[in-house]
Amino acid sequence: MEGTLASYLLAVHTRPRPGSEAEYHRWYDDFHLDEVLQVPDFVTAQRFALIGSEGSQFLGDGSHLAVFSITSDDIGATMTAFQHARKSMATPTCLDIDSVTLSWWRPVGRRAVRSPSADTDAG
Repeated sequence: MEGTLASYLLAVHTRPRPGSEAEYHRWYDDFHLDEVLQVPDFVTAQRFALIGSEGSQFLGDGSHLAVFSITSDDIGATMTAFQHARKSMATPTCLDIDSVTLSWWRPVGRRAVRSPSADTDAG
């Protein structure tokens, strides 16, 4: 949606190499999140550890997800800037490079929010 400021997400699925979990978490938390947030239009970053999945042959023990929020008026240019920046980002040995999957997301429809009255109605 070029020209209109909009929100997007970049989801990055990764896993550490076996035996390198501590180094992987240190690299991600102390270095890589901030490195990615230097890319123009990237606003926030948060990591998640998998606690369960259904029907995915790619997710398993040790799978992690990093979600980056993006606000951009030209997502194509933002994606290009990220790909350019990615060339200079280090790939540490603690990262299972075969596990890395990136996916770009745009919102569809409205954002639904639970009504505060739902808590009192259930009681």
